[in-house]
Amino acid sequence: MSQGVKISHCKGNVMIHKKIYTARLSGSAGKKIRFYLLLCLFFIFYGLSVQAQISHCSNLGFELGDFTNWVGHTWLYSIEVPDINTDKVEGFVSRRHTIITDNNAFDANTGYALKKIPPGYKYSARLGDEINSPYTGPRCWEQSLRYTMTINSNNALLIIKFAPVLEYADDHTEVNEPRFRFTLFDQNGDTIPDCSNYNVYASNEMVKGWQTFIRENDDDPVRWRDWTTVGANLMGYMGQTITLEFMAADCAEQYHFGYAYFVAECHPLYITENYCRDDVVASLTAPEGFEKYSWTDAQGTVVDTLQTLGIVSPAEGAPYSCLMTSATGCDVTLQSTINKYIPIADFNSTMIDCNSNTVRLNNLSSTNHGTLLYNWNFGEDNVIYEENPLYTFKTSGMHQVSLTLTNPPSSCIDILTKDVESFSPPLVGITGDSTYCPGLSVNLTAYGAYDYTWNTGSKADSIEISAPGGKFWLLGRSSTGCVSDTIVRLVGEEPDWPFLTEGDTTFCTGDSTILVASGAVRYLWSTGDTADSIYAKAAGTYDVTGTNKRGCEKSATLALAEVPVPGVGYTLSRYTLDSRNNQLMGNSEGRDGVRYSWDMGDGLTETGATIQHNYQIEGNELAYTITLTATSLYGCTDTISVIVDVIPFVPNVFTPNGDGINDIFMEDLELEVFDRNGLSLYKGTAGWDGTYKGKPADPDTYFYSLSYPDRHQQNHTRKGFITLLR
Repeated sequence: MSQGVKISHCKGNVMIHKKIYTARLSGSAGKKIRFYLLLCLFFIFYGLSVQAQISHCSNLGFELGDFTNWVGHTWLYSIEVPDINTDKVEGFVSRRHTIITDNNAFDANTGYALKKIPPGYKYSARLGDEINSPYTGPRCWEQSLRYTMTINSNNALLIIKFAPVLEYADDHTEVNEPRFRFTLFDQNGDTIPDCSNYNVYASNEMVKGWQTFIRENDDDPVRWRDWTTVGANLMGYMGQTITLEFMAADCAEQYHFGYAYFVAECHPLYITENYCRDDVVASLTAPEGFEKYSWTDAQGTVVDTLQTLGIVSPAEGAPYSCLMTSATGCDVTLQSTINKYIPIADFNSTMIDCNSNTVRLNNLSSTNHGTLLYNWNFGEDNVIYEENPLYTFKTSGMHQVSLTLTNPPSSCIDILTKDVESFSPPLVGITGDSTYCPGLSVNLTAYGAYDYTWNTGSKADSIEISAPGGKFWLLGRSSTGCVSDTIVRLVGEEPDWPFLTEGDTTFCTGDSTILVASGAVRYLWSTGDTADSIYAKAAGTYDVTGTNKRGCEKSATLALAEVPVPGVGYTLSRYTLDSRNNQLMGNSEGRDGVRYSWDMGDGLTETGATIQHNYQIEGNELAYTITLTATSLYGCTDTISVIVDVIPFVPNVFTPNGDGINDIFMEDLELEVFDRNGLSLYKGTAGWDGTYKGKPADPDTYFYSLSYPDRHQQNHTRKGFITLLR
């Protein structure tokens, strides 16, 4: 078994077993410090991502895309319409408990300013109904989601991100307004008196940063707050089972809505220290989820106010404290002592037996401070986080296994990769073709064992076979003495196989012909093409060689001749059409012995050198492609196409008198109509019916702005005037 490859990450340095690659820095000390701090941040996030995979709060952040481990309730409460009130009902209700999955979705009631899923997350939950259309009946909906968890050292920091959307009514009392609430309950169901509890209503100013949006045709504004992060310290409840409850409610009168988006996650509540082997800068990183940070040294002096504190050449054992304040005013203080962390990854392996292909990984890793977490990568899309895992490989033989060692509360890591052997007789075998072409050979390659013995006497991984072929076998062995069954392979000469070519051997000038070969798995033409067919555009000879799946080759030659084609060209009477100007004439220079066929692009055809065609322009046609084909007596053809654009016909008069004729002006296009004073009377795509606010407009001249697409989907704007007659 090999020594393995070892990579130790100590911020600035990368060490490889037997070789050391050091990221040497040049320039000022300031540049060096900035470099180290960037690396610190990388390893912080790396360490957190590894720990996050060991879930201590399963589906707290809806990472499963559903409500697993959550409990939902719904009820109705109104002081104005008490007969609709109901008791709480357990269960999830469509639209009132919703998993958001679209990372590009924005909330309509905020003017599409609020993203429904915060950055960095795949899902969020919406609690309450996103009402974005008129609603005439009483709502008064209330709903909640609850999650229960047992607090330990790995989940004592609760991170909550929320974004409430609440409709405001100035005639409501606070208690009756739409609201959003977050509450912590202890194991007895009593409210935990923690300032992380959050209870906000539409007019509340407890947390700054509210924004206002006025919806169209609605006098009541929507008050919303962009994603807010709050951290809760649960260290005081270690070993206890607590419950998180999120509640959103419409107003307690009748019509005003309230809902909120949120996600949550848990983390260990400690300061992450990033001071690894060979580092000159230590960084201390406080947990995410707080609005303010204040770092103090042993003398009580404030030394920084950022989430991460960098210390150049620190003294080991030096104490630091961080006072953290959340958006709701909660204060949490954590302490940390400077220690240099030196994790060392090491392991060996033991095969369980000679049959199961299962290996035990024996962890030999160590560290001078903190604890160790293990990330085993077996190269088969499988990762295990146990200290001494058992693993059954899919294939037999040698495998590269990597151990990534993390060392919380630091972000220091060490990575070691070694070759690990497994063995299973049914997984030992031979690859290679069972036949060979006359005059050629084939290679047989063994797999699944440490070494091999062939009946030819060879000890190599592969052997070369040529005539006369025959029966070949091998035995595979592990490095520990396990032996496979006898693996047998018969090898013989490849039989004859069909190789065919086809295609027209004459073609018209300017045209091409398709030459096709079949019967092989690979092809090589004298043109350099490797497909089974080619387009030939020139007279001459074409050679093709085909190779079958055994590597055997056959060749063929095809000779092509060229035949002239008739020339073709034409003129049109017009190159744009509309529903009123829809007649088109075409003229081609007629030649003896040539037939002319016109494809008019509307499903109809014309024949002859000169034609006249009327189009029935309906629907959303943007263009017609007119194609003229000239065919000689020898069957050679020449074709030319022209595109005729279709533009809207805009009348200068319309009569919205209800007779069904010319009652709507320019429907199905983006249209805006103004009167002489510039007042917009109509805007939309349904077409103007000659009214303004439901009343008939006076007979007069009005002005319009019309937008329509061309065949390239480019919009054009056309402005003019229209006379309304009644």
